[in-house]
Amino acid sequence: MATEDNFIVAIELGSSKVTGLVGRKQPDGAIQILASIQEPSASFIRKGRINNLNKMTSCATLIKDKLEKTLKKTISGCYVGVGGMGMHTVENTVVRHFPDKMLITNEVVDGIRDNNLQSQPGEREILEAVQQEYKLGAQTQLDPVGIQAEGIEGHFLNIVTNRRVREDIYTCFREAGLQVIDLPITFLALADQMLTGPEKRSGCVFVDMGAETTSVAVFKNNLLRHLAVIPLGGDNITRDIASLQIEHREAEHLKHEYGKAFYEADDESHAPISLEDGRSVKYDDFSGLVQARLEEIIENVNEQIKCSKLDKSQLIGGLIITGGASRLKGMEEAFRKVTNIEKISFIKRVSTQLRLAQHLQNFNKEGDYNATIALIDKGEINCCGGELGAEAPTIFNREEEEKRRREQETRSAADAAEKQRLEEEKLRLEEERKQQEAEEAERQRKQEERERKKRESREKRSRFFGKIKNMIGSLVNDDREEE
Repeated sequence: MATEDNFIVAIELGSSKVTGLVGRKQPDGAIQILASIQEPSASFIRKGRINNLNKMTSCATLIKDKLEKTLKKTISGCYVGVGGMGMHTVENTVVRHFPDKMLITNEVVDGIRDNNLQSQPGEREILEAVQQEYKLGAQTQLDPVGIQAEGIEGHFLNIVTNRRVREDIYTCFREAGLQVIDLPITFLALADQMLTGPEKRSGCVFVDMGAETTSVAVFKNNLLRHLAVIPLGGDNITRDIASLQIEHREAEHLKHEYGKAFYEADDESHAPISLEDGRSVKYDDFSGLVQARLEEIIENVNEQIKCSKLDKSQLIGGLIITGGASRLKGMEEAFRKVTNIEKISFIKRVSTQLRLAQHLQNFNKEGDYNATIALIDKGEINCCGGELGAEAPTIFNREEEEKRRREQETRSAADAAEKQRLEEEKLRLEEERKQQEAEEAERQRKQEERERKKRESREKRSRFFGKIKNMIGSLVNDDREEE
């Protein structure tokens, strides 16, 4: 229910800025925007990942304080989007063989899913597991429950990242006095907002071109088929321009003013580009830098499309591109030239209906809040902690939260191990039962064979003695006749 004491807080950790947004979901699906804030993050977030915990903690504290001041309410929790360099998908297959045909139950499928979640060793952890399909002999099913089979293969696409990513987020926000309710994957939340059902079903490529990263996802038949975060973005272009001895701020301006993704040097002549310090740069030199870097980024996107193992003819929905770095002139031609995909569309803002106060009419005009709007849409738990100045109840005590989280992880691991043990025990007992039945059948067969041989032996002896008796009888009769 949309009340004054009910709202969702979302925070996006971007490479150029951290964005905080407070919204209230309306019954008709719209989001009422209550407060927003953006703080620069280049000094402590690199490629979408925290690299200075102290500065991130200070930023989270500042965002919390400013939002609370605007709301005149305390914030008890928030949703923080996760992503950044190193996040990618890994295919995994879990195989189960049965001694005989058996009915696939929910318990069997749950056990396979649990085994999949335990499959990532070392420094990586699974953020989300996307079920692809199950194979039962020659059959392929999305839902195998109720089917008889001698074995089952579960195919999964696991979204993984370095374990430190989530740990660092929890640490910083805990120190800032903010409880992290959940860590949705920002890029997938954005995809859910920007892609249509037909696009996901018919097959499409979704690309988000950010400041320091470019995220790529491939969808087919309503399922994620591949995801990767490329550690290249719009700031790489800016730094290339700055290498011409141009200050970063001016380089950023020149990128948007003159940058062109698709440029042929012989097409037309251009006057040199004048700089603030009185110098000038040849247009061809400038455009060559921009185009070279964008070609590198798009080539990497194309390689990720190939990794999906889907032919481009299967991607009927085409390319859907968003993000600040995608707004340079000539981007459509550049993508078409490299990827050979004809259908290309660009999205600047999410389509979610927003309820805005009069002074916020230009809110999200440039799409800066797309990700946080998508994260609010994912939120379910009220983040309001009560009136500002009163003792704010938290969703759960910080120490208790950590303790509960660890206990839950321990219980989950123990439950999964116990479930696996019980299933293995069940299979072992079933094998023992079948072995005993086979041994009993073999004993019965041998017993019957012995009885048969005894009968044959008795019958053989009986026939033998019968012949002897007949012979003796014949001899006696012959003697009598001679007498």
